[in-house]
Amino acid sequence: MQQDLLEQMKKNQRWLMIAGVLAVIGGVIAILVPAVASVTVAIFIGWMLVFGAIFLFVDAFAVRDIGRLVLRALLALITLAAGVSLLVAPLRGTYTLTVLLVLYFALAGVVRIGVAIAERGLPGAGMTAFNGVVTLILAVLIGANLPESSDWAIGLLVGIDFLFFGFAAISAASALKRSTP
Repeated sequence: MQQDLLEQMKKNQRWLMIAGVLAVIGGVIAILVPAVASVTVAIFIGWMLVFGAIFLFVDAFAVRDIGRLVLRALLALITLAAGVSLLVAPLRGTYTLTVLLVLYFALAGVVRIGVAIAERGLPGAGMTAFNGVVTLILAVLIGANLPESSDWAIGLLVGIDFLFFGFAAISAASALKRSTP
């Protein structure tokens, strides 16, 4: 299994390097202007909710059962309202998004550590484990400073996460390139 994964990674080493470089650039930008990055994330999530609401409305009318239609349409309306709310006032939503992001980083940190353990011995596994530990620490630090941290935390957390992912991807791609015959 690991040999197959290693071969796939070797084949796609160039894309891994490109993703790493782009993530580092995005991370630096988000760290330099965290408030702008926070608003950008809020707006992005708002648009995703609006598009999700459209799909939910389509799903609501896919089956002609009135009970299903009403409940699914209600879910679509709630999703649409949340999306429009973020688009209209993204700063108001940053507190809630910060809480959700802290939860995401806590879970992502645990999963990254698990991935690193499962992929130990493969290029980038150590950096992935380090990324997981740092992500967990950031989740605790930002969560402990709520609500004050909600103005800048989303952009900073995303930026730091992008940096570490980027460096891990670049490290793995470089190791794969050196090991390719």
